[in-house]
Amino acid sequence: MPAPRILILGATGGLGRALHRHFSSSHQTVSWGRAELNLERPETIARRLEAQSFDILLNAAGMTNPDACEMQPEKARLANAAGPQVIAECCHARGMRLIHFSTDYVFSGEPHDVWKEDDETKPVNLYGCTKRDGELAVLQASPNALVARVSWLFGPDKPSHPDNVIQRTLQTNDLTAVDDKVSVPTSTADICDWIERIIHGHPETSGVLHMCNTGSASWHSWAEAALKVAEGLGLPVKTTQVKPIKLAELTQLKAPRPLMTVMSNERLQNLLGIEIRHWSKALEEYLVEKHRQK
Repeated sequence: MPAPRILILGATGGLGRALHRHFSSSHQTVSWGRAELNLERPETIARRLEAQSFDILLNAAGMTNPDACEMQPEKARLANAAGPQVIAECCHARGMRLIHFSTDYVFSGEPHDVWKEDDETKPVNLYGCTKRDGELAVLQASPNALVARVSWLFGPDKPSHPDNVIQRTLQTNDLTAVDDKVSVPTSTADICDWIERIIHGHPETSGVLHMCNTGSASWHSWAEAALKVAEGLGLPVKTTQVKPIKLAELTQLKAPRPLMTVMSNERLQNLLGIEIRHWSKALEEYLVEKHRQK
């Protein structure tokens, strides 16, 4: 059978770029950014999608900055809920596969062991609310769709927390990071691998699925782990020590953040029949590859 034709939305984001790079060498792949399809204009989506041939749509588009969502609630609702609903309706009508990316921010962040797919969603900010509404709208419009929740992404296509920390410590040894906010750093390269395995090996998978690496971290422990790898690579970092602070000290944030959003990847591991690696292993591989190229 020929490889399925893939349409990727969110082409300018880190995940969208990673998906395009991963699939474009082996699949007929088209990637659209905001210029090609603006989710904030749902009335334009159906006509645009009808003109494009594809078998699978990977929706990595949306409004992802929690503070921007808080300040522009209507744009957030359109980009994260109304737009995805129309996409799901179009895919369902044409019998096309939809994989829609969501977030750990749909959870409350209250003290918890790990969050599983069927745990109650109770977001604490507008970003989480609109993404939760998008999940519900997508699955209602297209019951065969897959909603993939991801968290704390890192990879070569867009600077993330570890990249920023390493860059800062080349200039200063005075670093701080929040230590009471905990989730799972997740490699975009690993997500691409999981998505490919699902597309080719588990085409009937639907509903909600957590896609994250194994383990957990705070912004603080994630930062220190990155700095230790950087030091081992011989980068001229000024320190590997980061001063811990509390989330409440970041008074410049407009939107509240959930404190504890560690998701379980047990369902993903059981589906794929593989052991998903720890985030620290994925982080080390990424940083080694990035900095040894220079």
